[in-house]
Amino acid sequence: MKILFFDELDSTNVFLHKKLAESAEITDTVVVANHQTAGKGMGKNTWESEAGKNLLFSIALNVNFLRAEEQFKISQAVSTAIIQVLSTFNLSTFQPLNTYKPKYLNSSIKWPNDIYIGDRKLAGMLIQNTLSGDMMQNTIIGIGLNVNQIEFSKDIPNPISLKMATGIDYDLKSLLNELIVNIKNSIETLRTELGKKSVDEYYKKHLFRYQKWADYEYEGELKSMIINGYDKYGRLCLTDRNGHEIVCDIKEIKFIL
Repeated sequence: MKILFFDELDSTNVFLHKKLAESAEITDTVVVANHQTAGKGMGKNTWESEAGKNLLFSIALNVNFLRAEEQFKISQAVSTAIIQVLSTFNLSTFQPLNTYKPKYLNSSIKWPNDIYIGDRKLAGMLIQNTLSGDMMQNTIIGIGLNVNQIEFSKDIPNPISLKMATGIDYDLKSLLNELIVNIKNSIETLRTELGKKSVDEYYKKHLFRYQKWADYEYEGELKSMIINGYDKYGRLCLTDRNGHEIVCDIKEIKFIL
């Protein structure tokens, strides 16, 4: 993997998209920024981060072995790779520092690909794919992971960092290297049907609120629903208290935390 480090960029994803538009070879390129002036999240969302405290990076990979309809599998593979790396840091063995956290830290994947500890957001990602006919070509995976930052803007509703969770300062470069290797390997796993099944099972096992009743905002109403899973396009499948089944895409449902 080719790793490019920058002190400041507008967005690591935007940087790679510009290179792609210039017909540059971006496969297996990682772009890392110490600070982003216009970090991008899902839709119109932005990603806020204190300079030098967190990991802000994007990875470009060739995924021409996946069908266009399989784009959600990339979200699954990257999410599970991050959870696997977090498990190597033994987060679950640390006692919480503040009373609002659960007794033991619990990392999970909030659909479709946010990484949570308890009910607080640790990491987010923006995945942008290019297609050719009914097959995929390139994927650019942008990730923001809160690592050593302990103070966040009041405009951010529920942030947490690894340091907030454990009281430990983490070496950003070693954590980055481990994430890169695991993400690359997890994507490669999708080359086989067995690998896809393995990733799907791990993702479902760590899915936030899976098969648990919780409150959501759907079509302007507060509803108690249970997550049953997701369809092949990655749309979330839930059932309400009246037995009505609901299938929704991102931005059609809000998790009440």
